[in-house]
Amino acid sequence: MAYTFNHDLLLGDADLEQAKQDFPNVAFALSNPALNEVFRPIDRRAIADKTRSRRWGVAAVALATFSLMLAAAEVLYHGAHKDIIRLVAAIGAIAGIASVLIGVFGVMYRDRKLQWLADRLSTERIRQFHFQTYAAYAGEIIDGAGNEDAEQAFLARRADEFAAFKASVIDRAREELCTVVEAEDPGEGLFFPERESPIDPASPHLAEYFRAYTVLRFNRQIGYCDHMLRENAGLWKHAPIRQSKIIGAVAMFCVFAILALHALVFTGALADIRWMKGPEIHVLAIWSAILALAARTIEEGFQPETEIERLRQYRLSLKRIFHRFNRASDPRDKFRAMLDLEKLSFEEMVLFLRSNHEAKFVM
Repeated sequence: MAYTFNHDLLLGDADLEQAKQDFPNVAFALSNPALNEVFRPIDRRAIADKTRSRRWGVAAVALATFSLMLAAAEVLYHGAHKDIIRLVAAIGAIAGIASVLIGVFGVMYRDRKLQWLADRLSTERIRQFHFQTYAAYAGEIIDGAGNEDAEQAFLARRADEFAAFKASVIDRAREELCTVVEAEDPGEGLFFPERESPIDPASPHLAEYFRAYTVLRFNRQIGYCDHMLRENAGLWKHAPIRQSKIIGAVAMFCVFAILALHALVFTGALADIRWMKGPEIHVLAIWSAILALAARTIEEGFQPETEIERLRQYRLSLKRIFHRFNRASDPRDKFRAMLDLEKLSFEEMVLFLRSNHEAKFVM
């Protein structure tokens, strides 16, 4: 299956039908309609809140940049009518105050950001619950392949487990977020740490069981990293490498502009060329420095470099675990690799939440 966001949960009818064709005996355990109904609205809200919170963060930087640029340009309009000077000063002050309220105190975007992170915690914990259940109840799932009574028993047990999970995690996502980002050791993130499900190594359905986990868990997670780390990704969205390059290019352009403008001033002073050493050139140099600072502030808010490093490390660890999984001939060794993936998934989520919780749009 080609990578598509969230299709590992078989959210659509086409995904479910494909899974039934590919894994006919264990397909009943690969989809959870109750889980998907909880997942969909949370995921939609998370996408919207992320967009809104970051827009307000960028607005805070834009207002701060505008205010600083107006202040730096005072030398250009200090001879204007006093009413114009007062108007410009008032506009600059309002922009500066608004930027502080939004950027420093989080007015207009902090609650949206916290809701986005709480929802992202919820969606990832839902995903982890789904695949950890698949691993923890391997024996029941394999027994249910071709046995309707065993299948129904598993589905009933999974429904009970999901109800308990929803009450303890999803319904108190804000509290869980605080625990994850503030705890020195948030744990391993396992829902069934002590459970060992006995399986029959000779079961004809065991290979299909592991193949389903390979396609929907290993391949999807590695595919997600590959998708996010594409060099030729879109202009901005889901493209941390492109984000980093664009922001870096803007900052570097501003640095070269500062050097070029100061070179003009130096040349103008030596050659006594008035326009080269005029106030306009000095103001442009200050504006270039302010824009460079704004670019770095946007970078701090979006954290593309942190995301790139986190995803690269996650992909490397995933591939190492996947290699162990593929080489293992003993089912118990394969289950250990599956457990390691689930621990790794939780650790990656924690790093994501912490880095974005600490990110600020403050100049």
